[in-house]
Amino acid sequence: MANFFYRTAKVGLPTDMSMVRNNAYVTVSGGGFSLPYSGTSHAGTYNPNGSGRPQPILKGVKITMEGEAGSLRKCEVNFTCFDMASFEKAEAALLIPNSEINVNWGYSGPKSPGGSGGQTFRVYDYSFKITKENYFDCSLKAVGKGSTFDELDINGQNGFPTGLKFITDYDGINDKANVTNLFDYVDYAIQVATGTNNSSGFNPPDGAAGPLPEGGHYGILKAPKDYDPPSKLDTGWFTSARVIWISLGAIVGIVNRYCLKGNKNGYNIQFKQEYCKISYQMPSGKIFAANPIECLLPYSSGTPENRYGKDGWFKEALNVDRFDSAPSIAGGPQNILIGRDLLRAIQKAFDDEAKDEKETSEEKDKAKGEMPLNRFFKKLFATIRDQSGGAIDLMLDQDEDDRSTIHIINKMTAPGGGVTPLVINPTGGMNGIRELSIGAKVPKEIQAKAFGGSPTVTQEEQAVNVVSGGTPDETDDPGLAERSLEARKKLHSDKYSQDSISSAKGVVRDLINEADTNKAAQLGLMPDGNDFSQVPFPLTFSAKMDGVEGFRFGDTVTSSYLPSRYRKGGGTRVVFTITKYTHQIEGNDWSTEIEALARIVA
Repeated sequence: MANFFYRTAKVGLPTDMSMVRNNAYVTVSGGGFSLPYSGTSHAGTYNPNGSGRPQPILKGVKITMEGEAGSLRKCEVNFTCFDMASFEKAEAALLIPNSEINVNWGYSGPKSPGGSGGQTFRVYDYSFKITKENYFDCSLKAVGKGSTFDELDINGQNGFPTGLKFITDYDGINDKANVTNLFDYVDYAIQVATGTNNSSGFNPPDGAAGPLPEGGHYGILKAPKDYDPPSKLDTGWFTSARVIWISLGAIVGIVNRYCLKGNKNGYNIQFKQEYCKISYQMPSGKIFAANPIECLLPYSSGTPENRYGKDGWFKEALNVDRFDSAPSIAGGPQNILIGRDLLRAIQKAFDDEAKDEKETSEEKDKAKGEMPLNRFFKKLFATIRDQSGGAIDLMLDQDEDDRSTIHIINKMTAPGGGVTPLVINPTGGMNGIRELSIGAKVPKEIQAKAFGGSPTVTQEEQAVNVVSGGTPDETDDPGLAERSLEARKKLHSDKYSQDSISSAKGVVRDLINEADTNKAAQLGLMPDGNDFSQVPFPLTFSAKMDGVEGFRFGDTVTSSYLPSRYRKGGGTRVVFTITKYTHQIEGNDWSTEIEALARIVA
């Protein structure tokens, strides 16, 4: 099954020489001004203002797809005005920050290969200089309209109903306040769901869990013995403090329903299974949250990784099995539980940032931090990535066809099946290929093994260096399952100290590295468990071709000119997924350059 990083390209490349080097066109317009000039009269073209100087000329346009997952479209435009009157018209129309421009490009010719493209951009930067000839050389930079969803302030979108109140103290006093933001509403929703939003105070049962109206669910457990939650959620005399979680799916549901209410672009965040699928089962056990107070990965009842404590069954331990109705993480990242205290810490960080920018005490007291949509979720996702050892690395990105839809994507989703790569033939002028570059580089850890070393490599480096999700390693620890259990016990016994959390993170990373090694062995890359001579090292790929429209982030390509090692290799093959493209239209010539990352597929 295809996923966001691994899909069939819809692009059709030319296959005969007659379709190569057609004349390209590009137009830029905005504010009633257009480039290039399309008039027909001689005087209108060469003496438009009576100055004896011609109309402005469009020198070149560059369009790129870049960003974390291809979410950002950028445009650079260069043009020359030959007199003051033309420049002032262009300046008023195009050289204004936040103004909109329309760019269209394609081919003019009998067969018009490569299709055509067009997009609206928003200007964010410009410059000009007056040359010695008294010409005006101008340039502007613009970003794709609709590429700025991440800037939306969800702390300023007050779509919550009026009159909602939540308990603020949890200590039996039962002070209440109005719901004014996402974090207040999380407390309110959980209190209402547990029937504790009343005069009797907040005193939910141990192991309370259930659905929320906006989607997703919550979970509540007694705090481990002798452990005080950061927010001191004390529920009164003769009761125990509580640790509270809310699922990522519930957070998304609340954001969609209230924080994004009425936004002009209709933004809506969605979970699509093939984009955010989680690999949680490792050879020696499941991944677990290294700090379950911040982030909890629930599994079905009876799973060892649900238990944190001496043996996992004492009431003073954290035992997820007490969640009778909490869905398993097997359903996807929407079921990951986020600590309520973590959410309040994120809120405080944004508010403190706003206070630091104020000068007077009164201003600081009233300051409320802006909370851009993407920055908020990046903080959540960073915690999930950190606590899962990098096995779950989430991000937001827009749908290619429906820019109002924002997908939650797991960068570590393994390549799916059923994808046929686009074959690029660089020989004989086929496919309009002008340049093609493929290179290999030995990963750092394999270099070190040749010298007898064993460096520590981050998960991010592994994701880049290892085309299958991690470089084959020599991790072979028969006691890894036992280490996993002991790490969870140590977390409990050490009261979730930083040392115990760091130790747990190391165990989770070892679980993941072991899985990478097993996968390499299953693919026949390391038949003796140590022979790196058969491993197809990561490749870099770039190609420059006659302009063609339609490439997307994650489109899969390959080349007819790959060494046999990368085409066979024990039943594997290497393909490339596109991470960036650039269109350059200049002097009636249109070229497209793509960059791609190698991936091993079974």
